Amino acid sequence: MLLGPAWTCLPGVATRRRRRGADHLVTGTNDEPSQAAGAPRLRVMHVITHLDMGGAENVALGLIDALRDRVEFSLFAVLRQSPLSKVGQDMVERLARWGVPFRFGTARGFKSGGVVFAARSLARAVAEQRPDLIHVHTEIPELTLAVAGLISRRVRRTPLLRTVHNSELWIAWGGIGRWVTQRLAKGDAVAVSRNAANADAAIVTRGRRPLADVIYNGVSPPAAFPIVREEGSVRLLFAGRLVHQKGADLLPAILREAHARTMRRDVVVTIAGSGAMRDAVAQGLAEGLEGWDVRMTVPIERLSERLQEYDAVLLPSRFEGFALLPLEVLMAGIALVTTDAPGLDEAIPADYPFKAPVDDVAGIGAQLAAVIDDPAAARETAARYGADLARSFSPEAMASAYLARYRSRGDTGAE
Repeated sequence: MLLGPAWTCLPGVATRRRRRGADHLVTGTNDEPSQAAGAPRLRVMHVITHLDMGGAENVALGLIDALRDRVEFSLFAVLRQSPLSKVGQDMVERLARWGVPFRFGTARGFKSGGVVFAARSLARAVAEQRPDLIHVHTEIPELTLAVAGLISRRVRRTPLLRTVHNSELWIAWGGIGRWVTQRLAKGDAVAVSRNAANADAAIVTRGRRPLADVIYNGVSPPAAFPIVREEGSVRLLFAGRLVHQKGADLLPAILREAHARTMRRDVVVTIAGSGAMRDAVAQGLAEGLEGWDVRMTVPIERLSERLQEYDAVLLPSRFEGFALLPLEVLMAGIALVTTDAPGLDEAIPADYPFKAPVDDVAGIGAQLAAVIDDPAAARETAARYGADLARSFSPEAMASAYLARYRSRGDTGAE
């Protein structure tokens, strides 16, 4: 029985003959520099949740892009969404352009047996691709990998690198999280922030685990192209999953607070995202914002390239693993209204003015109103932080750190 779509093998991908004793690289039309003769590239398989919006997914694709001339990558996405979002379609197009084979695990509901289907598909994927290292990102992929290890010796014996992306882990799944972390405890681990490393260390396992080293995600400054702005509406954006972590439930109250504090009614608010709270957010936005144009849209693909369309971005997060979008916003010179949440506190400078405590609706609303009243001054303030942040969160530094981890792999397989 087919447990997942076959590998999407694309023109230009390097393939590997699988006859024992004759494992050599056959190079396609990849336009990257080729490896020296007799030195096959390291094979790394990324395991992610899905091809869709997500910080972990962006990190995986960013590493593939940065290191594909030195590493032979494949990718396994646990969940298949049908149809793919525009963000997912864009990811598929990039993988195709790079010649990277990818495979989905299951389209079945994860809580209704999908984890078993996905794990069996992952076990088969590892047997086919024979990676030198599995690089797994976030909880759903970790659970899938742990179950796959129960049924596949090759999975158990393949060296493992875990990247911890969140500062709150296994929410409502504590027992499962402890079991998964124990199963994967022999793997190497890094975290995207100190808060994420501490959250991982707090999971109790039978033996002591070293604190995960921190490798900050690299953030490329968005392409700088001037946009001529005519006098007109103030454009605000919320972009993210409509879930508790992102403070989505607070959006109606924050916007009403800002609305009450400013006289401006020429305000266009875009809520771009999807998630469990979408209907509740939409209902909350239906009143109390008279005169403002409030729109709810699907996630925006390649958002970093479109940030200049907005005067300010609102991100009332309660916690983050890593502050990717906030950093992109400030590097683009756009005003950011946010919180001092765990994960954000390591990225947003301490003296940045447009932030407030977590869950402080009045404080966040007041900061947003200040930005609405004078968006040009707010952008000028935000722009002062971009250059220093770009130096601190270099994509080249991230890629180099991960490449060193890949090359230093040892006996780091799962239990």
